[in-house]
Amino acid sequence: MTSEDEEFSQFFDAHFPRLHRFLDGLLGRGRGLAEEVAQESFMRLYHAGLDSLPRGEARFWLFRVARNLALNELEKGRTRRRLLDKIVGTFSPQTANPEREYETNERGRVVLEMLKTLPEPQRAALLLREQEGMSYREIAGVLGVSEGKIKVDVFRARSSLRAGWEKAQGRAAGVAG
Repeated sequence: MTSEDEEFSQFFDAHFPRLHRFLDGLLGRGRGLAEEVAQESFMRLYHAGLDSLPRGEARFWLFRVARNLALNELEKGRTRRRLLDKIVGTFSPQTANPEREYETNERGRVVLEMLKTLPEPQRAALLLREQEGMSYREIAGVLGVSEGKIKVDVFRARSSLRAGWEKAQGRAAGVAG
């Protein structure tokens, strides 16, 4: 294995899980499509070469390419899969507290459903901020928009999710009461 291949392998190991998680949230679909888009993104990076990008920019380039590929998939309409396919293999046969496990999964399902209702720019900005811990400047670089727009998109996404959560909790309280 050459040193370039080893460097790429280390970069892949460090960034694939985060990129996959971002794509899973962005696409709001099953595990397969997010993996396919992530793999395609890494293939494009491999062909471009890590050394062809300025030091420290590969991560942002990768997320930008992955987002564009994901948008293409969304436009094609091939992404109408169930949201929670990824959970199937993660349940253990024995749960310590089935009620708590159910509540946790239900909250996660509600949040994922609410994420789907956000406009794509807001969803992408929020996921990069919250899941990836990127700064507003870094997100602006990935998405190719101004830092101010990112701040507005993240604020609006959070506000929308907060309002949706409060509405969902109100409905749940009405059903329980």
